[in-house]
Amino acid sequence: MITNVDLLKDISQQQLLELSDLNATGEIDQDVIDDSINDAISFIESYIILPLNPTKLLKKIIVQETIYELRAKNRLLSDEDKELRKENESKLYKMSVGKLITEERTDTSTPVVSSNYAFRHRPRKKVRTRGFR
Repeated sequence: MITNVDLLKDISQQQLLELSDLNATGEIDQDVIDDSINDAISFIESYIILPLNPTKLLKKIIVQETIYELRAKNRLLSDEDKELRKENESKLYKMSVGKLITEERTDTSTPVVSSNYAFRHRPRKKVRTRGFR
């Protein structure tokens, strides 16, 4: 779903090395990263089912949650990380109730149906009234 390249857009190569190198080998431990990605996906799937073609927002949330999990493994969580997780939970909740889309649309031939809850106005029916004579 996401790769190290996606993670490197948010953190540096050195930070990724430091967060993944739990055994102090001096190299990036891909198993630790994959485990963190799986933990992040499990957290996200507690809200929604991950689509095959996620939106950019959903991919960003997966990346942020993976970084959160990497920092949690190293016991380096800050208040900013916890706030970011709350924001992500809010976005995931909105996705779960259908307020935010989760999948990129590839077929543009079908029109998008509006799902807002505004009143739909219809032409009024003519009502016959009986007047007093």
